[in-house]
Amino acid sequence: MVAIERVQGRGPARTAQRGDVVRGSYLRSTIHTVASADFLAFRPVLQQVIDRELETANWRAISGGFDPARVEPLARALMAQRPMSAQELGAALLAHFPDAQKAGLGHWVRTRVALAIVPSDDRWGYPRPPRFVPAEQWLQQPLAPASTAELLLHGIAAIGPASSADLRSWSGLRGIKPALEALRPRLQVYRDESGRELFDLPQAPRPRADTPAPVRLLPEYDNVFLSHDDRDRIVMPQHSQHFTQTANGRRLRAVLVDGFVRAGWSHACDKGKASIQVKLFDRFDAGTRDDIATEALALLHFLEPDADHHDVELHP
Repeated sequence: MVAIERVQGRGPARTAQRGDVVRGSYLRSTIHTVASADFLAFRPVLQQVIDRELETANWRAISGGFDPARVEPLARALMAQRPMSAQELGAALLAHFPDAQKAGLGHWVRTRVALAIVPSDDRWGYPRPPRFVPAEQWLQQPLAPASTAELLLHGIAAIGPASSADLRSWSGLRGIKPALEALRPRLQVYRDESGRELFDLPQAPRPRADTPAPVRLLPEYDNVFLSHDDRDRIVMPQHSQHFTQTANGRRLRAVLVDGFVRAGWSHACDKGKASIQVKLFDRFDAGTRDDIATEALALLHFLEPDADHHDVELHP
């Protein structure tokens, strides 16, 4: 096995290069950047979720023509030499399985093997197409599978008070009832207005209902927005139309005002000019508009620190 060169990055790239965080398929079978210890512990628990990628019509169209028992060791041997994209993996494996499809081979490895996306020296994100190595190789530590109950405790800490349906939405796991019931003595249990049980950690902060909530601009796939089975808790029904999924599950990013989604945002940067456009769903007083603009401008400077000009536009 050859050593993987770790380039000296800055900001998020530096954190990823040190191995403090890792990016790969995780909750809901989507790409997450998470603490490395969590990835090593919970990625094996989530394999059953990620395996559903091999049950789709698209997979049936590109599958077949290879022996899975032979693919994994061959793929690991290839990635031990250098990080590889799914396309490169598929092409290299095709020499061993000429009756298979390149896309099918690459997709199988991405699904069945716990892979880490190797970071580059970029400010944000990783290059396309991403390059992979097994997570154990990148982190130089073995996977250390935790239990479903331990994962649920992490979920409750993140989004509690949460119903069992919320935890299924958050994780993508099915059949969590036995693990949740085993945790019940360790949890604080409430009921919402509809009589549903909500689970929380006993020492978790639970602010009063009248506690002011600051304006927040959420990223595109933020757990606050995606992880609740009943999104009416934060999205008013009249505003849900603004968040219809498009290609690859993309949607408008949400803006929280007093804890509720009451606006959406997008941003662009071209020739040194960076801007955030905020689409307001409701009428706001001048003070609230100023709060939205201030938070948006701070985020824009964070996203585009090298831009010469930063501008926030509020649109009704």
